[in-house]
Amino acid sequence: MMKENTIIKYFEENKGILNMVPVFVPRRFGNAGKRLRLHPHDYYALGTKRGSIKERWFSSVIAAMNGE
Repeated sequence: MMKENTIIKYFEENKGILNMVPVFVPRRFGNAGKRLRLHPHDYYALGTKRGSIKERWFSSVIAAMNGE
């Protein structure tokens, strides 16, 4: 009930708008196509082991599965 009340209160305060932060998702397979127009250093921001940034998610309730 606490979560439901928190969500309802947030929507009332923000006139029904839910502000979200985009998440950039790395993938280990393939090379980055650079269509996201990130700075060249940011395509491997999490290291080469994690892979290059290839996707931008607006929101998700699940973790990205990268074959690990």
